[in-house]
Amino acid sequence: MADDDLPDEAPELVPVGEWSSLAEAHEHSLVVLAMNLECWVLNGGGRYAIHADPAQLPVIRREFALYEAEQSERRERVEPPVFPTGIELALAWAMTLLAVFLWQGSDLMLADRFCNSSRALVEGGEWWRPFTSLFLHADAGHLLGNVFIGGIFCVMVAQSVGAWRGWALILAAGTLGNALNAWLRFPAEFLSLGASTATFGAVGILVGTASVAAWRARSYREFRPVLVPVVIGLILLGWYGTGGESAGTEGNNTDVAGHFAGWASGLLLGGATAAGIPGRPARSKGAGFSPSGSRMR
Repeated sequence: MADDDLPDEAPELVPVGEWSSLAEAHEHSLVVLAMNLECWVLNGGGRYAIHADPAQLPVIRREFALYEAEQSERRERVEPPVFPTGIELALAWAMTLLAVFLWQGSDLMLADRFCNSSRALVEGGEWWRPFTSLFLHADAGHLLGNVFIGGIFCVMVAQSVGAWRGWALILAAGTLGNALNAWLRFPAEFLSLGASTATFGAVGILVGTASVAAWRARSYREFRPVLVPVVIGLILLGWYGTGGESAGTEGNNTDVAGHFAGWASGLLLGGATAAGIPGRPARSKGAGFSPSGSRMR
């Protein structure tokens, strides 16, 4: 490629595009070089034209059109928002759980009055129990596990969809998961307490938002930012037994059904919320070029 003049051995050439600035002409010449073809940039009357072999005219102009379409898409593309982590709300949540746990120590009937209960919810109409049970814990280990491990997921949710929206979704997922779990257990007597339903709801929200981003971008790479933290967190949850405590299941105090209900609720709520947040549109197939490996002749 050369500017302003042609080499003596150059073949008969035709213009394939013209631009008002040398920078634009050079930018488009890279498209031609990426195709492993020769071209020359010539200055004529204040405008810059790319000349190339006439046999290559159709394919070069087609590649220019694809390149222009990709550049237009990039200019219009709206990146998904990244919000502050909302660490203040996470600390407020942890302090609230600690305060309620201390309250439990002075009022031994508190857990009985406010834990999740299948019969109290369905027969007694005590609709608040699926929500209030999220703030109750069986012992200090149960509390600490949900505060420290669950807090990781909650902060990630806040960064993905916003702090206030994220915490509203987390509490909604936990409450919905508890209500669904209690309703499915009825008429058997079933009691549960703990924030782990909300923790698994946060995991579901992360997967739901990542799924929408992957669908928009038509790329599974959108899962990578959440994949490692989610897997590590789930392993830790299994190791340290930070699952919700339940009664009414023989020989096992881990409420697996509640965890799954929380996760499924978070998945649906996260996906629906992410669908309403502007994100990257799908990439047009075949658009674009890569200058790697090109050479100048």
